Amino acid sequence: MHFIIKCIIAVLLANVCLQAHAGVSDFPIISNKRIINVVLEKGHWTEYVKKNLAPEFTKQTGVKVNIIELKLADMLEVQVESFVNASAKYDVVTLEAGWAKEWAAKGYTRPLNTLANKFDSTKKDWNNFLAPFFPSLVEILSYKDVLYSIPYNTYVMGNHYRLDLFEDKSEQKAFYGRFNYQLNPPKSLEQLKDIALFFTRKKGELLKGKPLNNDFYGVALMSGNKPHINDEWSSILWAKGGKWFQPNYINNQLANFSLPENYELLHETAKYYIDLKKYAVPANDEFAYIEAAQALSHGKVAMWPFAYNNLWIKSSEKNSTDKEQKFAVYGTPGGKPYHGAYAFSVAYNSKNPEAAFWFIRYMTSKKGQLNYASGGGNSTRKDVNLELTNALDKASSQYSAYKSTFKASMAWSGIIERHGHYMSTAMGTIYTLLQHYTYLISNEKIEIQKGVDELMLKILQAQNEVGEKAMVFH
Repeated sequence: MHFIIKCIIAVLLANVCLQAHAGVSDFPIISNKRIINVVLEKGHWTEYVKKNLAPEFTKQTGVKVNIIELKLADMLEVQVESFVNASAKYDVVTLEAGWAKEWAAKGYTRPLNTLANKFDSTKKDWNNFLAPFFPSLVEILSYKDVLYSIPYNTYVMGNHYRLDLFEDKSEQKAFYGRFNYQLNPPKSLEQLKDIALFFTRKKGELLKGKPLNNDFYGVALMSGNKPHINDEWSSILWAKGGKWFQPNYINNQLANFSLPENYELLHETAKYYIDLKKYAVPANDEFAYIEAAQALSHGKVAMWPFAYNNLWIKSSEKNSTDKEQKFAVYGTPGGKPYHGAYAFSVAYNSKNPEAAFWFIRYMTSKKGQLNYASGGGNSTRKDVNLELTNALDKASSQYSAYKSTFKASMAWSGIIERHGHYMSTAMGTIYTLLQHYTYLISNEKIEIQKGVDELMLKILQAQNEVGEKAMVFH
């Protein structure tokens, strides 16, 4: 199936090359030929960049690219250390969307309009360059209406699930008899819990009419001591109508932030997550997105309900002895998935900002994004998303992942500014706090009320110490 997808993308790329579209062939002569150091998150998509896209950029420009792979857990600390020490190790930095405003406010990254003025004298297509991107991502990555980062791989969440289980007649009949409604991908958090309970079974019980050789679970949750547990919590909290903290505006200008008036929805989120873990495949402290994707593809779970859509290629690998396995992607239960993207910025002390700027342009061009999709990436551009969904086999996981991505990304448009999570210039610091406390609470290493109270106080302190705008209790 993945071979077929690559063939489809190859045809689309051929068509793009025939169009008069600003892309790889339209590079100016880059005067600074110094090698550029590019940070990327470790993963299958980075391997594709190293083997295919970076060499193509070098071929077109004469500038060599050194890819530096970092795990997400290390990306923030390692890159910030370089910024603080002015070591100029990196030219192109990669950031999680939540860090964008903080890095821009601190001057760690350079405004792209300024770089365009300096290195793109003809402004060929620059003024319209952002039009194809999901507006919600541009909102997240902008600081004071100026863009400092361009997204290249969106990880908006979806529910990755075993389609063959949901289509099985015996499972449908059994589910309806037990819960009195049809078995479909869950739309609500309540339905998610029902379906997770239903599919959780012991060794020897039947699944699709056949005895299980091992225990089987309803869901995979990224409950390890990694950043991803916070993203799951956010999806649940937002689906319940809650927020970590609230941005407040006066005359459409951000004035300050405030904590919730009460922590009831935070307590509900904690209780829900702990309860859902009863139906989750066992996880240790290292359990994160790769382990969750493998739990689904290896036939251990029915759903990965808060999955990153850029991991469709991993979650749909057929590694089980069940030859009838089929996979699909639907929206997250509750309809408020964690949203964002990995994005590129030019470091403030880059030794080759010219080549760094054009590398970003290349990676986020239509042709670059189509190429990236062929390596398993999830495009941040509407035009690429729509073109692929129109061409892909509707039975493929990439098709349903792209459909889910488009719907979720567009649903976030215009409401980013209502969430403090995406508006704070202290979010790099706060994100680490969220990971720490959601892990402690979820694994019952701290009592819910104590953990939530401590977390909220530390968020307030972090915002008032690091952020540009003050935070009040409520």
